[in-house]
Amino acid sequence: MRLMSRAALCLAATVVVAPDLHAQASFSVAAGATIPMGGTADQFKTGYNITAGLGIKPPLAPLGFRVEGMLNSMDFKTCTLCGTGSTRLLAGVANVTLSGVAMPMGYLIGGVGMYNVAFPDISGSPSKTKAGFNVGAGLNFPLTGFSTFAEVRFHLVTTDNESMKFVPITFGIKF
Repeated sequence: MRLMSRAALCLAATVVVAPDLHAQASFSVAAGATIPMGGTADQFKTGYNITAGLGIKPPLAPLGFRVEGMLNSMDFKTCTLCGTGSTRLLAGVANVTLSGVAMPMGYLIGGVGMYNVAFPDISGSPSKTKAGFNVGAGLNFPLTGFSTFAEVRFHLVTTDNESMKFVPITFGIKF
């Protein structure tokens, strides 16, 4: 009889908990400021960032995965070839997230991607697609049915002459 009680308890727990154990998928949109760093800051002013992403995370696992597309734009401080102008960085990145280990609402994020760098205001300047990586951290603020988040990441893109370094500070919504 005791074995039967344990089996019934296990079955009941499985029926109640199992629906919540499937991986959680999310869609996120974010926007904010893009701050140039290092030598990039010598050439560009603070710009803007727009990001959209798809994420997946098993509920009990600390690791998740997020794929994102992003647009960053920064104006030149001075441009001898164009007078005024900007750079545009389109990126597709694949990231791993680590959450809930030290801070319940905090997470670390990092990944690699391809960055298309263009100078649309400079006549005859071709766009170039280069590899890069990013690392950062964020905070989730769960709400009913969705959550908001704040995130800071460092991006490094290898270019022909030097690397581009920038830090987007974004605020977003995750569904």
